[in-house]
Order: sequence, then structure tokens, then C-alpha cells
Amino acid sequence: MTPLETILDIASQLPSAGVNCLLIGGFAVNYYGYTRNTLDVDFMIVSEQLDIVKRNMIQAGFTNISIQDNAAFFNFPGSPLRVDFLRTNDATMRQILAGASLVRLHGHEIKIPSLKDLIAMKIFSLSQEPVRRMGKDLPDIAYLSVLHNLDLEADLRPLCERFGTAESYELIRGQVETLRISS
Repeated sequence: MTPLETILDIASQLPSAGVNCLLIGGFAVNYYGYTRNTLDVDFMIVSEQLDIVKRNMIQAGFTNISIQDNAAFFNFPGSPLRVDFLRTNDATMRQILAGASLVRLHGHEIKIPSLKDLIAMKIFSLSQEPVRRMGKDLPDIAYLSVLHNLDLEADLRPLCERFGTAESYELIRGQVETLRISS
């Protein structure tokens, strides 16, 4: 089994261990139709469930690289692929799970957030660290918005007002308009 298959296998088994996890990040972006390379697999979990996740990852042969306030990082020896578990609170997870879908990836059933919830996460990330997140989150948001015909005013502005900043909205608006002109 490849490291990616092992990761997806673990993630698909976590619900039976009492852990809800959502596939987020680059693989979720790819699922929604904008393909980009990524060297990590990102999941979201409830913070209090980290010990269960850590135990499952170590049993599967992964090494815990680091645990921080909002994330835990693992890797598989000999593989460049990293696994990140972003930690959130129970209320946020329940809200995102309400709109999530169960999808099949590489033979495994994994929960994935709705398109707008995924974009909201990326808007939040972009607004927190604009310089660092410009190369990934901004293009992800713009391409997904164009691919799914999201409206700047009706769809994106409210997400930016709730999860981002006026500056992040202007960055996104500019990217979306540029992509629409060049299409």
C-alpha cells in the first residue's frame, strides 16, 4: 500500500474509532476540480480527538513530526508526503460536517467539506497570513470560484466578511476577474 493509500485508509477508519475527520487542503481542492500538486494531505479534526489520531497514525508506521496548538504533523518514513491534522473545536466541526459529503477517493470513503466551507477555510487562512498563503490559497479560491461560477457579491463577499477581511476580498476579486477575462 502506498503512503497515500495508507493515509486514506486510516482516515476512513477514524469514524469507527469515534473521530470525525474531514479531508481539506489540496486534495479537497482537487476533488472540486482545480488540480494542483500538493505534498501534504490535510485533515480537520476536533482538538480533543488528537490522541486517538496520533495512536492510529503511529500504529500505521507514521512518525509524529510536531504537535502545535492548531495542528499535528506526521510523515511516513522514506516518503515526502506529510499528513497534517488541523485542530478545531467541536462546534465548528459539527457546523462543517452538516454540509459535508461522503466521497470515494482511491477506494476509500472520506468526508469532504462543502465547496463554500472549503473556500471559507481558505479565506480565513489567507486573511491570517496573506504573504505566506498567497501562492496556494488565493489561486485555489479564485480557480474554484470561476470553475463553479460563484458570484463575487452573493457568494464570496459574505464569506470574506465573515471569515476574512476587506483586503482579502479585494485580492480574491482581482484574481477572479482576471481569470474570467482570460477564459
